[in-house]
Amino acid sequence: MSEKNTTATLRSFTNIGVLESTLPDDLFQFLKTSIDSLTEDSETYNLRLSGHIREEYSLDHINDTMSSYIIALANAWHAAHPGYIDKFEEVTKNNNYELQLDRLWVNKQKKYEFNPLHTHPSVLSFVIWVKIPYKLEDEMQYFPAMSGNATDRGSVFTSQFCFVYLDSLGKITKMPVPVDSNYEGTIMMFPSSLNHIVYPFYTSDEYRISVSGNIKINVLG
Repeated sequence: MSEKNTTATLRSFTNIGVLESTLPDDLFQFLKTSIDSLTEDSETYNLRLSGHIREEYSLDHINDTMSSYIIALANAWHAAHPGYIDKFEEVTKNNNYELQLDRLWVNKQKKYEFNPLHTHPSVLSFVIWVKIPYKLEDEMQYFPAMSGNATDRGSVFTSQFCFVYLDSLGKITKMPVPVDSNYEGTIMMFPSSLNHIVYPFYTSDEYRISVSGNIKINVLG
């Protein structure tokens, strides 16, 4: 598999440590084929997650194929955010270490399903958007803002992936990511402690498919 396109771009409108890139096409096609190969008998992941999505499956069997690209992106994240995660710096400062792709799973989200506010138990986490069966504008027309500034796209969270964090003044702040079909093949990497939520969608009967995973640090002898 290709290891190209591991140079990520920090989303310039945030200061919360989010790195974005696009999967190489061959890796993206492999990922989609692996998901298509899953059956009802595949290993489920629901008991390991905090969500309201019925169909969640393990993809740990493809970790070896995905690992090289994911770890390269994690190293790019670390280079772009020196000192950002205290735990990261404590472990890596005086130790021989390696980054490891720890878990990998797929969420096959149906209309009205959602993932509530949550974090992940690791150092870094990521999400890959594989299939988004709607346009955000259609979603917002179906369920428009009922209050506030209805023309402010950032204030309407219908169907979106959203980060939630404390700003420098200690104020709870939301950063919605306008995910729709244009985001297919996009990956975002972020600190595992960063709260995030996935809102429900309404205008399609197809699956909204995303892949998530965690990265841990192993201290070597």
